[in-house]
Amino acid sequence: MTVLDTADQQKVSAPLEASEPVSDTLLSRFGRWWNRKGDDAGKPAAPAPADAEETLSTRAIKRQREQLRQCFEARLTDGAANAAALAWQDEYQAASEPLRQAMLGVLAEVAAGRDAPGAAPGGAAPASGLSQALSNARIRFFKRFAAHHGKRGDSACGLHFLIQLRADMLRWHKRIPGLRELDEDLEALFSNWFDVGLLELQPITWDSPASLLEKLIRYEAVHEISSWNDLRNRLDSDRRCYAFFHPRIPREPLIFVEVAFVPEMAANVQALLDEAAPLEDLRRVKWAIFYSISNTQAGLRGVSFGNFLLKRVIEELQREFPKLKQFATLSPIPGFADWLRKQDGESVARILGDKRLSRWSEKHGEAPAEGAAWFAALPADAQDPVIRDTALTLVAHYLVREGGKGTPADPVARFHLGNGACVERVNWAADLSRKGRAQSAGVMVNYLYVPEALDDNLARLGDGNPRVSRAVAKLL
Repeated sequence: MTVLDTADQQKVSAPLEASEPVSDTLLSRFGRWWNRKGDDAGKPAAPAPADAEETLSTRAIKRQREQLRQCFEARLTDGAANAAALAWQDEYQAASEPLRQAMLGVLAEVAAGRDAPGAAPGGAAPASGLSQALSNARIRFFKRFAAHHGKRGDSACGLHFLIQLRADMLRWHKRIPGLRELDEDLEALFSNWFDVGLLELQPITWDSPASLLEKLIRYEAVHEISSWNDLRNRLDSDRRCYAFFHPRIPREPLIFVEVAFVPEMAANVQALLDEAAPLEDLRRVKWAIFYSISNTQAGLRGVSFGNFLLKRVIEELQREFPKLKQFATLSPIPGFADWLRKQDGESVARILGDKRLSRWSEKHGEAPAEGAAWFAALPADAQDPVIRDTALTLVAHYLVREGGKGTPADPVARFHLGNGACVERVNWAADLSRKGRAQSAGVMVNYLYVPEALDDNLARLGDGNPRVSRAVAKLL
């Protein structure tokens, strides 16, 4: 199980290079479009002709700057400024990706005060007093959108729009100078607006609205949902799915977790998701396995509520099944392959030790000279016990020893150990999908959640000594 941002799945198709700022040409394209729209506000914006005069774009950009200044400077109760903000939202949502980038470029310029008369030349940092005033103005700008409810749960909701806006800001921050300050202020606001105390935990079942079920399929980021039958299997009577919702966006799950009830700690995701497997008898349920957590909103990156989700779900499951005491994950190890490929032969040899290297040489000849060759020598479905032991040793080291003090290198390990879980078991040939083979040679890990031990485990992690089971300790 892991927590993945949907932004990791997106492909950026914008025409600019990553290091290239928003160009005058792009601003001009936006300006021509904005000018035509502004001259005929009651009609849908039409694309500007390719040979439109440059003077029109200059006037259009000036008009937008004035509109944004009004949004930044006026009081929150100013009706004209609030209307201008909603008009800007409508323009942004209707725009293509290149035009959105141009709009963000103008927004960043106004937000930083670089368009104001007497602004510091060359984009120099403003004095501290002015810096605070600009931050206040940016916060006021965002609050104008947040105050707009729109129709219940639709994209017109200002809060939902801000999530989408920040997702674009995160995608394009290297292309558009000045987005960092905007992002920092908006992330701070999101930390308050999406405080876990404001979120609603709700079960998702096969009887949930079809539109919500479609979103589960689209947002699933760990184990792809291949069909409606696959989804129905994941929502069957021996499964549970819970999601956090914000009351202002009731149709949009922010994060969801999938749970399976099994007689023993799961070691293989193919078996766990087998549609032909018989249903478990819930009267004898012993283990709850969390096998997938998916963040659904790229714009909420950095706003942490996944750890609260797991703890709330454990409480819900204990209420439903008072005798249920065992909670664990079946989690991928997304960073293992990249880490191993970067190691040299000497580093891998030190991790494995003389005895394991000797066994490898006896069975497979000379040890690989570099990490990439080691990874290639660990086929995910190999039956050879030497290959299996070698892979599990390297995985255990990566999970427990790599990274800074209290911050494991693997993002999923960082999440679960940061919640107070224990590294309980590493599993060979646990995920034979193409994704599982590519990221971890098919190895998966169980993180054990013992509610009464979470705080103690977290303290040990902070001391640089994460809790591991005896079986994992033998591999280190």
